[in-house]
Amino acid sequence: MFLVPYRLVRNLMIAAGVLYCSLLLEIAAGFPLDVRNSFLSELGAKDQATSLYARGMDLATAVLLVIAVLLARPAARRHRDVAGLLISTAVFAIGTLFDSLSPMDCAPSISAACRAAESSGQDGFALFVHEATSTLAGLGTIALGIFSVLVLRRFGWGGALGRLVAVLAAGVAVTNVWLGVKTGLEVLTGDELHAPGILQRVSVVLVCLLLAVLLPGLRQAWLR
Repeated sequence: MFLVPYRLVRNLMIAAGVLYCSLLLEIAAGFPLDVRNSFLSELGAKDQATSLYARGMDLATAVLLVIAVLLARPAARRHRDVAGLLISTAVFAIGTLFDSLSPMDCAPSISAACRAAESSGQDGFALFVHEATSTLAGLGTIALGIFSVLVLRRFGWGGALGRLVAVLAAGVAVTNVWLGVKTGLEVLTGDELHAPGILQRVSVVLVCLLLAVLLPGLRQAWLR
């Protein structure tokens, strides 16, 4: 009964995983940012040539995930871990959606004027909203990683693919907690915020891969 929705949701998740991988846009654009000292969200800054593409990819990712969650609601009735997985996906999608609608005005990693405006608080509300929505998306990915492992533990690891999902889920949770702690400490202590470029890109790649293999790895939970 759930075979057709499963295939549809699986394909939506795979497409979302591809679209969320903004590293592909960064490569196509010829690495306009310093990968070691920038946030990928700077690709969507209003002053960047990649802005519309980056924001469009995030928006499409969010829409596909919301549709996938709505279609997957029948599966959520089977257990609270599955429900938690879908809610986590929805939180990530909503954070990503508002992230795409609230871009930074400029890219601080490549603009001294932008860094100065950010340091003096002139960016104000726009920067605050962007940071808030990015935090929401980050919390969603952490929860997504945790609930993926919980679902696997309850319904079975599903062979090699299930174990791959577990490894990716753990990586997503760990890297996003690490990102949150690092940036949070710098903000709380008043230190200059140093963009964890490599760490963030690793985290994004892990999220993209997890989205792409999540449904195949959890197929046994869906069809039970």
